[in-house]
Amino acid sequence: MIKKIIVVLFLPLFVNAQTAFISGNDTICDNGGNATIKVDFTGVAPFTFLYSVNGNNTNSITTTINPYIINTKEEGTYTLVSYSDANGFGTVSSSGLVTVLESPTAVIHVASDTLPLIYTTVNFISQSIGNIISWQWDFGDNTSNISTEDAIHAYKDSLAVYQASLIVYDNNGCSDTTTHNIWVRDKYWMYIPNSFTPDNDKVNDKLCIEYNGIRENTFLLKIINSQGDLMYQYSDPSLLKCSSDGGWDGTHYKTNEDLPSDTYVYEVYFQDFEGWKHKEYGSIIIIR
Repeated sequence: MIKKIIVVLFLPLFVNAQTAFISGNDTICDNGGNATIKVDFTGVAPFTFLYSVNGNNTNSITTTINPYIINTKEEGTYTLVSYSDANGFGTVSSSGLVTVLESPTAVIHVASDTLPLIYTTVNFISQSIGNIISWQWDFGDNTSNISTEDAIHAYKDSLAVYQASLIVYDNNGCSDTTTHNIWVRDKYWMYIPNSFTPDNDKVNDKLCIEYNGIRENTFLLKIINSQGDLMYQYSDPSLLKCSSDGGWDGTHYKTNEDLPSDTYVYEVYFQDFEGWKHKEYGSIIIIR
């Protein structure tokens, strides 16, 4: 009698062992740190992968790090395009998302940043931009901070320079910081900045000055170009005061044409409150 022998073969089931998985859902402020997207691998290092942001491919990356962290500031959807390990090509899956929020802009406004010893009180005004919900003032003189939109602060009646700062936070949790120097000076002083930007953006558009303890009827300011030609002159300092919204707009005194970006020299003549005569020189840069 012949017996039949049935042989059953168990064939191995091969599963693709090379896979890459991208993930992450991160929100950052545009002036803050990086967002993170994570890429996990299965397989044998080294791992080579290519990802895209909003459909735009980046350069391929080869690494032995698992998981691999993508540090980025670019907003969009992150997806894997291709993946391979030491043994060959693998599969890719999932996606990551980065959202970038617009941060606020902190702006400090003061009527004058130079104070006489006899009056050292400053009215700080926040002209910050954005949906701001909180303010943090630091006056730079080791006094307590104040958390109001605007603030009034009195400095000591002694010669010093203070750096006041303002931090603002918006309704998304983003923040911005700015600083502003405050000078406390003696009875007689004059402050002339070294540059201004007459570009009509309503920020530093004019050359303006501040002063204290001078005889205004003795004042004369001349603006001269590098060839020694007179560009403008003022004999009434009140027309140049920053606190009165005065100033020179960077035009020629005869033609009223805009002067080009360059470094100019100023000469200023005046008498102080005691009658002493002063003649000072300096440079002013027009930036357009």
